[in-house]
This record gives sequence, C-alpha cells and structure tokens, in this order.
Amino acid sequence: MNKIFIFFSIIICLVGINVSFSQKTERIGFVNMDYILSNMEDYKLANQQLEEKISKWKTEIEKSKVKINILKDSLEIERPLLTFDIIEDRESEIEFEEKQLNDYQIKRFGADGDWVVQELILIKPIQDQVLKVVQTISEQKKFDKIFDESADAIMFYSEKKYDISDLVLKSIQKAEKLEKLKLEFDDEKVNLEKEARKKLIEVKKTKRAEEVKTKRQMLLKQREEKRKAYQKRKDSLLELRKKNNLKKS
Repeated sequence: MNKIFIFFSIIICLVGINVSFSQKTERIGFVNMDYILSNMEDYKLANQQLEEKISKWKTEIEKSKVKINILKDSLEIERPLLTFDIIEDRESEIEFEEKQLNDYQIKRFGADGDWVVQELILIKPIQDQVLKVVQTISEQKKFDKIFDESADAIMFYSEKKYDISDLVLKSIQKAEKLEKLKLEFDDEKVNLEKEARKKLIEVKKTKRAEEVKTKRQMLLKQREEKRKAYQKRKDSLLELRKKNNLKKS
C-alpha cells in the first residue's frame, strides 16, 4: 500500500514539475514605432522628400483635371454652334485627356505605383534599421515577443519598464553620432591630405622657380662672360691694328 502511495506521489510531482515548466511566463515588451521614427532625423528627411514628391504629383493631377473641365465646359457652351464631326473630335480629345490622367494616377498612386517605389527607397531602409535594433535589444533583454504599440495590436495596459522605445531610439542616435563623427574624421583626414598635397605642390613650384632662377642667372653670367671675352678680343685687335698703323707711318 505504501509503495503504491509513494509511486503515485512521484508521478504527481513529475506532472506538476512538467506543467510548471510548460507554463513558463513569456517576457513581452513593446515599442512605439511612430514615436521612434518621428524622432529620427533620417526619417524626417526621407519623409519630407516623399511628401514633396507626392505633393508635386497631386498638383500635376489637379492641373490635368482643371484642363479637362475647361475642355468639357467649352464644348458644352459651343456645342449648338459646332458640326457633328467637330463635336466628335472634341469629345475624342476629352476622352484621350481623361485616359492620360487615369494612367498617370495609376502610375503614381496605384498598388505598384511610384509612391510605393519611393517609399521602399526612402522609408523602408530606415524602418529596417529600427527593426534590426529592436531585434538586438530584444535578444539582449531576453524578451520573447515585442509588439508595436502604434500598430493595430490592442494593448489595454502595459508597464513602462517593458517599453523599449527610448532604448531603441538612443541606440540609433548613438550609432548616427558615431557615423557622423566618422564622416567628420574622414572629411578632416581628406582635408589634411589635400592640404599636404597642396603644400607639396607649393614646395615643388617654389623649388622649380628657384631652379629656373638659378639657371637664368647662370645663363646671364655666361652671356656676360662671353661678352667681356669678345670685347677683350676686339680691344686687342684694335690695339694691334693701331700699333701696326703707327709702324707704317
């Protein structure tokens, strides 16, 4: 009887241990992507560039709509005075402009339009950077899951200690500062190299100028020596001729 009791007791303990392990509490954190992105300079700049493009496209669409409306109004006013063929031509022109406008709207704002492409080019790399940092911090802090508070996930309550938004933002800003310092250092290094090259060129120019000056002085000296030698020979010949003339006389 006692053996049976002990056996069942051991079984119950093992089941209890297994249940406790299986019910291990998950560590769940959250971030606010909107908050993080809105405080990133790169995102602000990229978003501004995207908004400028979108605004330009919308302006072009509005201009086309105004043009089409003018064509329609003009046709309605003039219709009683126009022939059937002219009316057909004007209606064909309006249909063409409307088709062009529709194609342009699809090109810019369709499911695979330019705005999607531009968002992938400008915004997605920054979002990927944030997600990479979120993943790194999640692994460091041993979180099992991370939710985005600014997304559609419903979150009724969460403790601030599980919000890693500021930690993610600081990590990104730190990386940006290091990158900026690296760029500044690289620029300074480039400037120093440019300055060194400039000085080297100046030294070479000065040396070349000195060599030219020295060579010129040597040529002038040689020319002067030749002139003096020529003058000396000339004077000697004149003196000799003078003496000869005196002997003859």
